[in-house]
Amino acid sequence: TGKAFDENGALEYIEEHTITYEGAYVRNSLTTYFDADKSVIGYLQTDYMPLPQFCSYTFRDLRRQYTDGVRVETDQICLFRKEGPEAEEETHCLPKDEKQIIGQGFHHFIIRHLEAIVEGEVFHVKLVLPSRFDQLNFRIRKKEIKGKNILIRLEINNWFLRLFSPHVDVVYERKTGRLIRYEGISNVSDASGR
Repeated sequence: TGKAFDENGALEYIEEHTITYEGAYVRNSLTTYFDADKSVIGYLQTDYMPLPQFCSYTFRDLRRQYTDGVRVETDQICLFRKEGPEAEEETHCLPKDEKQIIGQGFHHFIIRHLEAIVEGEVFHVKLVLPSRFDQLNFRIRKKEIKGKNILIRLEINNWFLRLFSPHVDVVYERKTGRLIRYEGISNVSDASGR
């Protein structure tokens, strides 16, 4: 379970994660989103097979009646979105690339490379964004180590664009790989649709 707060400290939503493992490997997960009144506002269904960074997923925002996601195929990934119940589903496919990271695959990519990040390795990845029908070049790097934890930053790879673009900061416990904190943009819109 996690709680998302806006920049003023107000509770935006609550997320509950149900994760299914096959042995030591994550197979799929269901994230249910609730508003501050505990009404369901959305779902994120993710399938991590065969490799977690290439996960297929469907995200549904019940308030906006919006859906997007990714279907991973053998040699391509197909991004889709549907703006409302009456809208046609739009689809755009990209060639599959080993540097791509999809959705919650970001978390699993970090877990797999946590010690390399601790040692200072910088990873250059392509973050797939179905809502934009695009992928953007990002870098993942260590920002700082505080005691048992490491702060990792995901940011646009271009130094000039980085000046104007949001970034994501995540804090992981080094020993367990547990995600402690996530700070940055969300796939869940606020009540006004922003």
